[in-house]
Amino acid sequence: MTTLAELIAAEAEAFGARSGRPLPARADGVRAFLPESGPPLALIAEYKRSSPSHGPFAPQRVGSAVRRFEELGASAVSVLVVERGFDGSLADLAEARAATSLPLLLKGFVSLPGQIDEACAHGADAVLLIARVLGAALGDFVRRVRSVGLEPLVEAHDAAELAAALRTGARCIGINNRDLGSLRTDTSLFLRLAPLAPAGAMLVAESGYRRSADIRAAQRAGARAVLIGEGLLDPAGGTPASWAEVTADVG
Repeated sequence: MTTLAELIAAEAEAFGARSGRPLPARADGVRAFLPESGPPLALIAEYKRSSPSHGPFAPQRVGSAVRRFEELGASAVSVLVVERGFDGSLADLAEARAATSLPLLLKGFVSLPGQIDEACAHGADAVLLIARVLGAALGDFVRRVRSVGLEPLVEAHDAAELAAALRTGARCIGINNRDLGSLRTDTSLFLRLAPLAPAGAMLVAESGYRRSADIRAAQRAGARAVLIGEGLLDPAGGTPASWAEVTADVG
């Protein structure tokens, strides 16, 4: 199993290999990520080519995938850009930007400030910042993301990380049900941690959502958005016809 430390190091090494190259000029403006005026429960649909816990997904072009996410009713698209273990790249993010007007979240193991500049240049509107990855530097990275006009989504997996995420003042807080060390997933984690956040917080429930009942439970616990990847990419997941179908009786 690839460890989190190995993934972070591999991403930092890949960034070092391409640093110094000129970044593309961004031609479009930044889109609002999870605006307060959005739906009661928003869907962030994730595109990834592979994962250490699942292996490769059925091959599909980035453009066709994100257009399907639009038809499903997604409010935003997460693009996993990690190369090692996930086969992702910044090219996937750029291709998604060309295919959709939905806001895009760059998802990866960001540990260097320059990765934030790359995210902006390749079309991201938001950047995932993982408390476990950034530690004491988390607040600095939140400020850096905001300085380039993007929205930070700060991710926590336990109570201490959630407290650290809240101290940064980030508007969007993710609670990841998947332990990045063991890769075990438990959707009850969100239900336990969500009450520790202030009422009305923009909480994003991440990982493990395949059943409508689990999604509705997360919404009742305070989720304002749910990030779903494997449940949409794996045909065995039983993808719903529309997000409205899933959320018809929540509110």
